[in-house]
Amino acid sequence: MRILAPGSAITLSLVLWLSAASALYAKDLRTGAHATTFHIVATDSGFEAPDRVPAGLRHIVFENRGTQIHEGMLVKLPDGMRAQDYVAAVKAGALFPQGALDYSGPGLISPGQTTQLWTHVDPGSYIVICWNADHERTTRVHPFTVVSAGAHDDTPPQDDVILKLIDFRFELSRALRKGTQVIRIQTIGPSMHEADLFRLLDGKTLDDLIEWRKHDGSIGVPPAVALGGVLDNHDLKHPVWLKRTFTPGRYVILCEMPMSMDATAGTDNATHADAGMVMQFQIAE
Repeated sequence: MRILAPGSAITLSLVLWLSAASALYAKDLRTGAHATTFHIVATDSGFEAPDRVPAGLRHIVFENRGTQIHEGMLVKLPDGMRAQDYVAAVKAGALFPQGALDYSGPGLISPGQTTQLWTHVDPGSYIVICWNADHERTTRVHPFTVVSAGAHDDTPPQDDVILKLIDFRFELSRALRKGTQVIRIQTIGPSMHEADLFRLLDGKTLDDLIEWRKHDGSIGVPPAVALGGVLDNHDLKHPVWLKRTFTPGRYVILCEMPMSMDATAGTDNATHADAGMVMQFQIAE
């Protein structure tokens, strides 16, 4: 151990005070009290995430540590509805439980992948839920509270390209390129939309991807890597920023929202992709 020189007691006290303060701040980061990044970890059994998050534009880092594809839909619950009530409604067949509002979130992402986005949340009670491959019924949701205390907007990075979500097509302001880019995603609507991003594997086609997604990716070998796009939002006016690194290859953006808001689980629901809301593009060397 190091021996303190004479007269260094004040320095020691300062060091101890700073250490204690750092420990308390680290604890606050874990609970989300002062978090500037909302870190969500998906596993095959559920989510690891803060219990409290300040209101405003949040920077979300979503990491998939599971063995299956997951997503992280943020859902704001109406007054009087608990997380277990929402799940019960879902298990009864509801795709949009009455009064609950979707607040976007990270889209489908393959095991071992991480994605970043910026989206707005208002004060209230929320859950994080995965809707892929029957996970909404079998995987534990994560309740959390968005609080007014400490409300602020995280500053999104400067966007490189704008992606517009329109009934029923995608429009890019310019072609995407190799490297890290920030996409500002605007829902023009009038319907809610989502934008799941995939990179096709060698030898696989768009038709392979669409057929695979008709079964929620639960049958057969994946023809693509899911890269975590953005999910739908009841509040169309709020844009979402997505940060993604693109390597050379063939990519697809899909919208798998049901055509009808009255659609129920267990039925053959037509989706926006069925209506042609699909975009394929290539990133060159």
